[in-house]
Amino acid sequence: MTTRLPLRVEPLPGEWWRSYIVRVADIYGVQPLSVLERVHGIARVDRRHFRWSGIALSEAAARDAGRVVNLEPVKIQSMQLSAFHGSALNFACRSFDHFNPANASALSRLPLTAVGPLVKATSDRLCPGCVEGAPGYRASSWRLQVHVVCTQHRTPLVVHADSAEDSAIDDAVCDSQDEVLRRLGPTEENAAFFNELHDQLNSAMGLRRRNPERQVHRPPEQVLEEFRRSVAKTLAHGYPDYQGFGDWPVPRAIRHLRPAHMLACPNPPLHSFPHLLPTYLFVPGLSDLLHRAQIRQARAIAAVGARMCATGNPLQVARELLPTRRRRATAQLFLTHLIELEREGRAEEFWRHCAAAAAELLHDDVDYRHREQVCHDEDAYLAATAAEPSAYVRTVRTWLVDQWACTYTSSNVRPSVRDGTIEHFDRDHGPGMRAALDRHLLWVAA
Repeated sequence: MTTRLPLRVEPLPGEWWRSYIVRVADIYGVQPLSVLERVHGIARVDRRHFRWSGIALSEAAARDAGRVVNLEPVKIQSMQLSAFHGSALNFACRSFDHFNPANASALSRLPLTAVGPLVKATSDRLCPGCVEGAPGYRASSWRLQVHVVCTQHRTPLVVHADSAEDSAIDDAVCDSQDEVLRRLGPTEENAAFFNELHDQLNSAMGLRRRNPERQVHRPPEQVLEEFRRSVAKTLAHGYPDYQGFGDWPVPRAIRHLRPAHMLACPNPPLHSFPHLLPTYLFVPGLSDLLHRAQIRQARAIAAVGARMCATGNPLQVARELLPTRRRRATAQLFLTHLIELEREGRAEEFWRHCAAAAAELLHDDVDYRHREQVCHDEDAYLAATAAEPSAYVRTVRTWLVDQWACTYTSSNVRPSVRDGTIEHFDRDHGPGMRAALDRHLLWVAA
């Protein structure tokens, strides 16, 4: 069993495990590698083991380390970079035990590329003001690419303490950095925020995730301004033109495009949202905004927008409401039309109408998935025609699919010579047929 150290050295606020090892070694007057050897039980320690420290530890390894330095395992874990798992970093591709320094002897390189944008393991970053009283101190968050400013001392993080320059950090940059640090807790929303922020920074600075350390060598003023703008764009949900999504590949843009308005409705039922927004919710507001698209495409865009407002999901997830063959084209049209509306100053109006439509759909609580299944049934057709004998029978079948089930027909919906458009047909005969179909469904369910 590894010998317990006689003193308990308290970690400093936000301290990184590797920094803690250095400070403990300084107190005992030994080399950091000697402390690392005792803490992790490594027989022959070298600098490679030190580079592997502070990334992640399994529960068992944290208990063993805590027993040596007289700290609780939860404090040991809080000093690992894995504390940012679920927000700025993602360790899902690797087990924590994989990064145990005691296991590093058989490994040649740190597999951190897939975890998230980190400063290179051999690089150092610090705030001169923070390390003035404790030269060995390093904060865990300083290893993140998205931590570029110390908001306490209002100074950029630098590679060497003596390389710091006097520079006035304005409130906008500090506010942006505070927003980033506030989101380091592991939640689904914070993980989505950092995923988009990383892409925004990559787009703005021309960085690749495999070389994130290049950021610290750029001119500080340029880095800070690009950082501030990237944070602002990440927070501007629902405005893809401002966010720069028009220049991004469509798959990446729709992965990050979120609604500007969201209803406070946890886990809204999927069955309440049709493939095509019902006409009574589509006209007149959304139909005027989406007049450039064909009617069925516009209704599909509006339906996806309503689903986004109800769930807060990005476009990539919300489009799964639609049949598989319709998702790609509809998502691309959604992005194109929303960018056009934003340039016209009408994006806010679009999201407001989508949120209102989502609230109505949730209130009505119609099971559109069930309607999709029965709209082609002969019994449903007979119930509708019996309620409205004067209705043109060939149009009734189209109405059942397009207006009642609000899904896609098997062929293009064409105007009827006798009844005009399907929307006009719905105004004349829809109320009677809907009432008859409601009674029919209740009878079938009974």
